[in-house]
Amino acid sequence: MKKLVTPFKVGLLVLISGVAFIAFFTFTKKSKLNESNALTVFALFHDASGLGEKSRVQVAGIQVGEIAEIRLEGTRARVTLRIRNDVPMHVDAGIAKRSESMLGDFLLDLTPGSDTVPLMPEGGEIKKVLDRTGMDQTFDKLNIIAADIQEVTTSLRSVLGGEKGAGNLQSIMENMVQLSASMEKTIVDSGEKLNAVLRNLETASGAVSSLTHSEEDNFRQIVTNVRGASQDVRDVLATVKQVLGSGEGGFNQSVAGIKQSLAKLDEAMAHIESVTGKIDKGEGTLGALVNDKAIGENLGNAVADASDMVSKMATLMTEVTLREEYHWFQKSGKTYLQLKIIPKPDKYYLFEVIDDPRGLTIEQTVQRLPPDSTQRELQTTITTTEQLKFSAEFAKRFYFVTLRFGIIENTGGVGANLHFFDDHLTITVDLFEFASQYKDYPRLKASLNYAFLGHLYITAGADDILNKTLYDTDVVSAAAADISKRRVISGRDFFFGAGIYFTDEDLKSIIGSVPLPK
Repeated sequence: MKKLVTPFKVGLLVLISGVAFIAFFTFTKKSKLNESNALTVFALFHDASGLGEKSRVQVAGIQVGEIAEIRLEGTRARVTLRIRNDVPMHVDAGIAKRSESMLGDFLLDLTPGSDTVPLMPEGGEIKKVLDRTGMDQTFDKLNIIAADIQEVTTSLRSVLGGEKGAGNLQSIMENMVQLSASMEKTIVDSGEKLNAVLRNLETASGAVSSLTHSEEDNFRQIVTNVRGASQDVRDVLATVKQVLGSGEGGFNQSVAGIKQSLAKLDEAMAHIESVTGKIDKGEGTLGALVNDKAIGENLGNAVADASDMVSKMATLMTEVTLREEYHWFQKSGKTYLQLKIIPKPDKYYLFEVIDDPRGLTIEQTVQRLPPDSTQRELQTTITTTEQLKFSAEFAKRFYFVTLRFGIIENTGGVGANLHFFDDHLTITVDLFEFASQYKDYPRLKASLNYAFLGHLYITAGADDILNKTLYDTDVVSAAAADISKRRVISGRDFFFGAGIYFTDEDLKSIIGSVPLPK
């Protein structure tokens, strides 16, 4: 009869767990938006990949609605939305698709519109739809820029390329040579004229000096001033000659430099024409990228995925917690080291390393052949070893309730957290060790936690509430009179303790303040 009771208990527990899972799945899947409290509108998308029913619709990072239905209408996807009635939507509202996680999920960002236009009617259409990612828009702009560059190179080729372009360049060079010769002749003629003017001035000054003896002093001063002016003119002329060269050498060198520059320009234009021709024909990596649409789309998708991954990694948060519990019946402490990875405010992954004084209990059956006269043939030994335990859980928050499931202290389990007073007060419940042969019921642990000062919290509660306290029989036989030396290996116990936790920003500040060895 006893052999039938244990399987019956296990089957009953599995049935209860299945019913609880179905109820939990139904609770999380059911939507709270309906026709009485939400406005139904729709939008037409060219690309609805990554979207699904119940996908979030948000304004300024706050969820205000969800996707009710997605179906094909012609060549576009008709996405029906339910928006809360307390969010005023206008006919100029807009909707944009944005990546939500590294797994390819997307959400919709809603722009309600301006207050100067009428409100959106029931069943209305959102006209402004942005369903293309940033890299697709970037490649569209690159295609426009490439077309502009091609038009510029075509214009340059028509002007400077071919026989006509060579003739234009030759005509330019001949004009430059003629211009240089004309300038050189003008400078030489001007120098001779300036010398003649100076000689005439000297003759006139002598005549004036002989005719105006009575005004000798005044005229002498005038002559002095004129001579000074003529000297200044000579200096200017000498400077001009020095700059332009006394013969054809200086200016011809300038003309030669212009010819070299034009030759280099012609060579550069030839290279540009060759490169653009290869790109236009699809040769090389850049040509394939510009002409092959599939490669461009693949590159755009790869860059978009990398951008989303980097963005998610940048927003990822971590939290490290160290907690110590003192168990009353055990007369010993239990230590937790927690690492919480938080990709989103309502979701996190929890990893724990636990030093449990109860240890790990293993039952072994030893058969002695042949048995001794004082020993039985089959003997059962129960061994308890002290070793670390591990937990790995996934948690999802709904309003003030956080539900968890995964591995809890080396066994499968589920848990829940109830949050109150801005998460300062938390009630935690864990249920695990469903198949332990030393327990009549699974291990149920409940605690009350209060956080304060931003990094500290205190805790109190009960562990293994459903099972009676079981002590180590070997220790009892050795010191039965002293109950303080008895070690609890299973069953009910009470505890209290405290903990400290830090976020990644706190850890950065602490690590940055630690002096490094020189």
